[in-house]
Amino acid sequence: MDKKTLLAVLLILVVFWLSSEFIWKNKNTQPIQQQTEQENFTNTSNQTVEHSNLDQTIQETETEIIELDNDIDINNNIVLENELIKVTFSNKGAVINSIQLHDFFMKDKVSLVELLNENGSILNTKLTDTTGNISNYSNVPFQYELNEASRKITFISNTEKGIYKKIFTLSDDYEVRLETELSGFENVSGYELDFGSGIADTEEYLKMKSKEYAVISQVDNDINKISLSKLEEDRKASGQIDWAAVRSKYFTLAIIPDELIEMNKISAFKFEESPSMKLSVSTIGAQINHKFRLYMGPLDYGRLKEYNNGIENIVEMGPKFLQGLSKLFLWFLSFLYSFIPSWGLVIIIFSIILKTLLYPLTHKSFESTTKMQKIQPLTKELQAKYKGDPQKMNAELKKLYKEHGVNPLGGCLPMLLQMPVIFALYPLLRYSMLLRQASFGWLPDLSEPDPIWALPFLMAVFMFVQQKLMAPSKKNLDEKDDKQKAQMQTQKMMLYFMPIMMFFIFKGLSSGLVLYWTVFSIIGSVQQYIIKKKFM
Repeated sequence: MDKKTLLAVLLILVVFWLSSEFIWKNKNTQPIQQQTEQENFTNTSNQTVEHSNLDQTIQETETEIIELDNDIDINNNIVLENELIKVTFSNKGAVINSIQLHDFFMKDKVSLVELLNENGSILNTKLTDTTGNISNYSNVPFQYELNEASRKITFISNTEKGIYKKIFTLSDDYEVRLETELSGFENVSGYELDFGSGIADTEEYLKMKSKEYAVISQVDNDINKISLSKLEEDRKASGQIDWAAVRSKYFTLAIIPDELIEMNKISAFKFEESPSMKLSVSTIGAQINHKFRLYMGPLDYGRLKEYNNGIENIVEMGPKFLQGLSKLFLWFLSFLYSFIPSWGLVIIIFSIILKTLLYPLTHKSFESTTKMQKIQPLTKELQAKYKGDPQKMNAELKKLYKEHGVNPLGGCLPMLLQMPVIFALYPLLRYSMLLRQASFGWLPDLSEPDPIWALPFLMAVFMFVQQKLMAPSKKNLDEKDDKQKAQMQTQKMMLYFMPIMMFFIFKGLSSGLVLYWTVFSIIGSVQQYIIKKKFM
């Protein structure tokens, strides 16, 4: 691999890393922008959709706290459960105060995943009327009826203001159906659903939390995302909300209203280092029956895709133009795993298969680069001979390349083909639920960086070996003039500098991705050694 190719690889990787962190995420899923009187959303075509006449979200100073009814006992441990999820409710406010997933473990790999922070709860409700008065139900003790057979619980609040029911039904999956019924209320103009306690930390590696955790919504058919790092100030927006979610790296709490429900305002904010949100729903009439679907579980692309409403965009799949390749790799890796129950071995085999498919191109590339070194003295002679006639020089060089079967650009092509593969694998191996807590050798989690940096170091070593194999022999070096030797000295410095740079880039990437690149480099080094022995 020559100096120009190495520089191109480094530049591409740096641009890729910067793009993945700062550009692609904001281009495909734009953050909610805060304005004083208008809320602007920029879609993926850079078109701006304006939402005017935005009201402020519910003001806490105007909220009326409904007094407790001492005749109703508080129960904070009302449970609906299936094989995948255990949802715990409290009749104080008719809220969810615990969500445990049976198939996933916390960072200690012993405790079941809990999606809500300690002492947190979601789906508290505030009702507002046409005069601006607000009724906060957070302290209201609801009567309740539990039907364990149908996995259904009905909360009922019967006050002088009217009858308020919240009905929860647990499906066979990670979905809970929420039905809100209001009757007898006068002048109710809307209500607020609170996801203010955020989503819990489930992983040990949290250095990228500020970018991975986010509030994501689909407003007026545009995907809008704001990461935790952008939530130092509250962000508010209005428009028709098709769905909204709070996301961690691997899990999400999402709400999807039925089509006729006017869920039209969202407030995104940070609470105790977690992304949080509140949603406002407009109502008309004294009799209200609204239905919602709540997805509370893993960021499983297949499950979310079944909703057929764009909610699968919560899952990080990289830049839009490469998502097709990412999905193909996801399918193929899952296919391999069905036969080989080790994600580390799957990645190694995937690397070997891909290297085999690219073998004709890489072989031609290494062969071309080696031949270029061999004819370098002839090239220099022609350049010196036709120094004053560039056209003649280019014609003679083309003739020389053709006679020796050399393609001067052949060394770059396989590397350029590798770049889309790396870009497509990067989000897949970093965010995929499939690799979460998948150990391999000394690596405790293939979706996280190598904790002892051994794999990035091994990758850098084989990158150095590969470059060393492509360095000119001592015989060829002796044939060069002083200017060429000075250029070779610069290339020698790059021989040491590039692996170091690649080490620092890769040490923060998922170990699964580094494993793929390391295996690819090892095979490439062996291949390059064989070719050099053949042609040098």
